Amino acid sequence: MEHKVLVGIDCSPNAERAVDYVGNLMRVHPRCRITLHHVLTVPSADVLPDPDRRRQTLEERRQRALRQLDAMAGRLVERGIPRQHIRLQVQECEKGEGIARRLLEEQRRGGYHTVVVGRRGMSKREEFLFGSVSSKIIREAKNCTVWVVQ
Repeated sequence: MEHKVLVGIDCSPNAERAVDYVGNLMRVHPRCRITLHHVLTVPSADVLPDPDRRRQTLEERRQRALRQLDAMAGRLVERGIPRQHIRLQVQECEKGEGIARRLLEEQRRGGYHTVVVGRRGMSKREEFLFGSVSSKIIREAKNCTVWVVQ
């Protein structure tokens, strides 16, 4: 049976650690399929009122995210995951939609068995005020395993 793993990627060192963890653990699983998923927040019109500049900024962020995903895929390949078992995905969301919600929607839509995220070094106070992607995923995930890598 194929085992599908969804790894939420951002620009943090914790995302790198999560990818390394997945690579080390899943390299012995010949039927694993890993999706590296980055959720881009679309710049708001309040911050960038010019639509052309907003589109340009979004495209620059998309290209940066794809370069990062490609580098993360390379880390998986170095650990023995076949490149053809790795998928790269960039998704957009509006500010306030929630990265955790987008990851969970993808988990359900794609039938992933495992969701993996890195845990940011938030203080308890920051986590209470702003929430955290990993906390929301732990709370709201259904029908899958959740790995939070610190």
